[in-house]
Amino acid sequence: MAIGRNKIRQFTDAMTIQWANGKNEARLTPGVGRFVSHVGWYAEVGRDDEFDRFVYQAGIPQMEIRHPRQGATAQIVRHWNLGEQLRFFPLTSGPVATTVAASLSARNVAATIEAGIGLRWGRGEGERSKMAIRGYLQILQRGTDETGSKWLLYPRLIQISVRSRMTDELLAALVDHVRVCEIADTLVVDRAKHPDVIHCYELALPLGPGQEEQWGKGETTTVMPITSLHPETIDLPYLRTLWRPDLVVELALRDWPDVQAWAHEFSLGGYTEPTGQTPAPVDDAYTGDEAMAANGRSVYAGDAL
Repeated sequence: MAIGRNKIRQFTDAMTIQWANGKNEARLTPGVGRFVSHVGWYAEVGRDDEFDRFVYQAGIPQMEIRHPRQGATAQIVRHWNLGEQLRFFPLTSGPVATTVAASLSARNVAATIEAGIGLRWGRGEGERSKMAIRGYLQILQRGTDETGSKWLLYPRLIQISVRSRMTDELLAALVDHVRVCEIADTLVVDRAKHPDVIHCYELALPLGPGQEEQWGKGETTTVMPITSLHPETIDLPYLRTLWRPDLVVELALRDWPDVQAWAHEFSLGGYTEPTGQTPAPVDDAYTGDEAMAANGRSVYAGDAL
């Protein structure tokens, strides 16, 4: 009987993008001025040379965030200030349930993992749950405006990571993105070029700040949650502004098996952030701080809405 021999699996590193929900304190000019409440996306400087070059060439400024540490002096870390809004092509087949609890139920947890979504209940530090999704980032090049905007695609996987109540918000954004993809199914102009459903990664998911909310039990705190910025009414001109570059299809087909394997490891608690990554702040007030080829669906490069 042949037992075989395993090969150690190496997961592709992905640059982590995090959300400052208003409880974070930032200094927009490093070394100058006061730390003030900050809302927006950020990524740590010096974590990935290729990412650093990409955002530098896009004209993205740096800032400092003061990260409180229990029983120790606050840590000041330099980050790229990615702004309040970004576009994200999520590499997932979509949520299988609309809530974190339902997604992690016995009947849905395996399907959630197969969908490429990293999701698990919290393990200490006041976390209720933890969630991450992987995909491809588009950022607006600085020096442009909405009328003459130039969206730049980072051609490697990035990871959006959130904790506690913010997992509900990120999951809701994915659910809303599926809504838009389903509407897109009905508006595809040429079914000969795109006979299949519109995949989640084929349209950019615009992510940014929602409405201010009061979170917590008893003593509450004001938080700015993540939300999908898709409008309620969807039409073909809007969808065309979000349609993915052909390169995204090539990247998605290449990276999908790795993303599914990563989601499995993440959900079982075996995957942790790469060494040196500054952890995201806990979002709950509990702590007071702070076809893919694999699923039988074909895809087509070069098609368009």
